Amino acid sequence: MADVFISYSKSHIQFTRSLATELEAKGLTVWWDTDILAGESFRDRIIEELKPCKVAIIIWTRDSVRSSYVLSEAERARIAGKLIQLRTADLKPSELPPPFDTIHASLTDDYEAMYRALAKFGLLPGGAVALGSQLLSYEKAPHAFRWLTVRTVAAPALGVLIVIGVLTKGMLDRAAPSKEKQAIEVAKQFFDDLNTGLHDSSRFDSDVRLGRRGLMPKIEVVNELRKLSQIYNRINCRVDSSSPPMLKNTEVANSGFRAKIFVDCDFTDKSDMVTTRRFPFEIEVTAGTSLISGLWHSDEMVLWEPRRRD
Repeated sequence: MADVFISYSKSHIQFTRSLATELEAKGLTVWWDTDILAGESFRDRIIEELKPCKVAIIIWTRDSVRSSYVLSEAERARIAGKLIQLRTADLKPSELPPPFDTIHASLTDDYEAMYRALAKFGLLPGGAVALGSQLLSYEKAPHAFRWLTVRTVAAPALGVLIVIGVLTKGMLDRAAPSKEKQAIEVAKQFFDDLNTGLHDSSRFDSDVRLGRRGLMPKIEVVNELRKLSQIYNRINCRVDSSSPPMLKNTEVANSGFRAKIFVDCDFTDKSDMVTTRRFPFEIEVTAGTSLISGLWHSDEMVLWEPRRRD
């Protein structure tokens, strides 16, 4: 059972993919129809996933308003009281099909509104604080920013808030390089262990989100990664030091972080043929430690394959 079910039209698949990635980075499980396996009944699987999900996000576009599948999924979600609507900017609220034109639909780029809606369903921490004219999501604010924001929101002078916001941003900017360096070090250690067979689980947190498989105990994650030795005779992965890591805008246990790092891997198959691949790899690090709490391969799964969610 996924936390979030996404209904969309095929013409808007890139946004849907980005949205699913963003929500998974928040720690939510997401289902959309790319997870349908060959030979499965499309209709039956949709109903199977939609019924137990906690929230259904309907993405209204020029195409989806004419899709009988999207309309059916939206109606089921509305009746179940778990509907969140998003619409593209070229679609006016009045152009939504009834009765959905009577329900609020945020624009697809208004992530703050979507986060607030998810918070109402208990899927994200609630609460937001105002800083000047900007509304800052409490659940998205980095740990250092939270500490100052919560304590300064009641300050009578707006100028004080703005100054504090600028100072805090400077503090975060100065902190970023250390996290980038930490991300590289953690990734190097992980790939060194992976290259030699991952003999223990000491580099992992107690639970780890592995790719699209969701949250798993660290022992299970290590066992899954060890299965690579059944596919390849040798693996030699190394971090590309010429490409600096990119910190993702994702909060992980307050001051933890998630970073995208480019990796080069030589995969030697059973016939000793070597295939070299370069791909972006994302690693999540627990706050205050160098423990891995998440591993992703964005774009495509080279190191592990997605599986059907329970």
